[in-house]
Amino acid sequence: ATSADFTEFQILHPGSVYRVGDILSVLIRAKDMRNREKTYGGDFFRAKIYTERTKSSAPGRVRDFGNGTYGVTFRLLWEGDVTVSVRMVHSSSAVRVIKRVAEGFPFNRSWYQRRYITGNKSSTGWCSLNPNDLQIPEGGGICDFSDSYAGVEWYCQRPEGVACKQSVFHRHNGYLKEHTDLGLTEEEMRYFKFMHRRKNSTIQVAGNSSGADEEEQLPSCRPGLPVPVPSGYYRNGRWVSRVCATTRLSPLEYKKCLQNKILDFLGDSTVRQWAEFLAKLLNMENIPVPYFTSATAGPVHYLETEWNITTRYQSHGTPLKTYTWTNATVLSNLARIIDSIPGGPDRVVVVTLGLHFSNHPLSVFIRRVRAVRAAILRLRSREPETIVVIKPPNTTGASFNHLDEWPLFQIYLVLKEMFSGLPVVLVDTWEMTDCQFHEDNVHPTNDVISEEVSYMLSYVCV
Repeated sequence: ATSADFTEFQILHPGSVYRVGDILSVLIRAKDMRNREKTYGGDFFRAKIYTERTKSSAPGRVRDFGNGTYGVTFRLLWEGDVTVSVRMVHSSSAVRVIKRVAEGFPFNRSWYQRRYITGNKSSTGWCSLNPNDLQIPEGGGICDFSDSYAGVEWYCQRPEGVACKQSVFHRHNGYLKEHTDLGLTEEEMRYFKFMHRRKNSTIQVAGNSSGADEEEQLPSCRPGLPVPVPSGYYRNGRWVSRVCATTRLSPLEYKKCLQNKILDFLGDSTVRQWAEFLAKLLNMENIPVPYFTSATAGPVHYLETEWNITTRYQSHGTPLKTYTWTNATVLSNLARIIDSIPGGPDRVVVVTLGLHFSNHPLSVFIRRVRAVRAAILRLRSREPETIVVIKPPNTTGASFNHLDEWPLFQIYLVLKEMFSGLPVVLVDTWEMTDCQFHEDNVHPTNDVISEEVSYMLSYVCV
């Protein structure tokens, strides 16, 4: 296995003077537990540059050369003492285990259930993305809740004496255990105990010769703009976009901008954070729904009456990891939710997809994203002035079987590629959390959420 302690990195072509705007190149040389250089790739690294004093930071791009070395490039975006930080998230041995488990347990690492109601009696059955994972209950059968139009496959056991239409509630009910259920050895378990080991080095960066402010030369924010690498960076704790000239408004100014608008937040709990943050910022009222639901699934509605601003959060449907029994009738599939939105200049549609797919095959995610992409193109076709925002998954700091960052990074790359070149807004929340000053968490802190929402609103309040 790769040793985070012995693995080292060096700055290539070190110069006596680094200036703002320069590209800094770093070479990582992976070594094993005996301090021997590795001759193959597959390790998962993250890297960033930062200045603690000014709360400035930016993500780096890591390239695997396949021979035990890795290249990292950074654009130097501010002056002063800048620390280069390289972090090994997973060794190649750990990544191989993740891939093996994904192939051996493609659909059943997460447990889901349906509850059926018949009169005053209830019964439950297990659910899966693959009907072959489900045993047919004695006297019962298998219900097919799939929706090929929306790219959804979903099957549940039907207990004896009930009909599929009597399925009322859904919930997530746990995971297979790494050691006892997934067959990991003690040695393989140790691969995941040495995550996120970092090494740092500091350089001095001088101002550029022209003194030009890169931010002032950017265009106004509008959907479809090309996205550079990185898409932005933190300066004084604020996200500075390299895509467009962003705006920061007061709550009252945001209310004036959003007057008579409807904002849909569709996906998972990380985009629900956006809806909740905006509701608090604008002092919006939570409008109760007349049927049982859960915060994870939604729908959750907020209203600001004076300026007639409406927001809605709703989940993307199954697979949905909520331990609370949730009304299955509200688990509409994301492509159909988007199809139901009229669109127009007063409509903003924010979509995220990824976290709940991280321990299922990537093909499942790709099939779902294709359907969502098609629905977004239909929405843009009938109402071209609709603003559509794509929010990728963020870093989580989690390991292996639940929200692991390696499969989430693959999901992030797919999502970026699928929406590249389309007239949509990409808020690169992977980059924004990759270089944050907080510990990684599936639900980022409020100051990070504030920067994400502020950047998104720059495309609405131009």
